[in-house]
Amino acid sequence: YSGAVADSGEGRWTIEAAMEQSTPVPVLSNALFARYSSRQQSLYGDKLLSAMRFGFGGHVEMPKK
Repeated sequence: YSGAVADSGEGRWTIEAAMEQSTPVPVLSNALFARYSSRQQSLYGDKLLSAMRFGFGGHVEMPKK
């Protein structure tokens, strides 16, 4: 696993909808930001996150650039 965690856009959409309603969603926001962060650095924790997302939800990694 490379550690670059992809996002489907659903989390981003949910956060945008919550912002329009002035509803805080810190857990969702932190999860999305962790995915973004994983694309800029290669940490062991990011590799574990990528592996768990694949194992539990079938989420594929981002293609390597």
